Amino acid sequence: MQTGTQVEFRTLLSKEEYTRLINMFLGNNKFDLQTNHYFDTARFTLKACDASLRVRERDTLEFTLKRKKGYNIQDFKQPITREEFEECKNTGYLPEGQIKQELESIIGKQKLENFMSLSTKRLFFTYGNGVIFLDESTYLGTTDYELEYEAKTLHEGKKEFIQLLGDLQIKYKKTDKKIKRAYDALKQLY
Repeated sequence: MQTGTQVEFRTLLSKEEYTRLINMFLGNNKFDLQTNHYFDTARFTLKACDASLRVRERDTLEFTLKRKKGYNIQDFKQPITREEFEECKNTGYLPEGQIKQELESIIGKQKLENFMSLSTKRLFFTYGNGVIFLDESTYLGTTDYELEYEAKTLHEGKKEFIQLLGDLQIKYKKTDKKIKRAYDALKQLY
């Protein structure tokens, strides 16, 4: 199991800005395709506690639990098998491990539900002291584009992000995380 802390900065991009940046940075970098399957309780207890749980599906499967701690995000990762993933979707219970232990303090014995899946075509590469992610995300009939900058510290990361936007001639557009945008789209369906 991996754990870590990260600081993220993001801005929405227009399709034109996204295409321009992809053309600028594609070079030796490759796209990564992934689908995130999001879980929460029927009452959205995780969301209410500024936490999220997903299974990231690529060639392999991995549970990721994110918990907000001030400006930082605490990140827990645990590889799982296809069988464990299917079992969780069918029963609402997690396989043994640290993520299950972390979640018990938040949700107790509540069952989890796979309420949404979000697919992302991602280009990522190091830039300065951090990592840039250029994402095209599709969820619930919506497609959006985003630039995310992941840094090690808040102060330096903010400075680097502002410089990055200036260098790339991108106007900052405040945005929520993908999961929040997807939650909002989900709410609109009901």
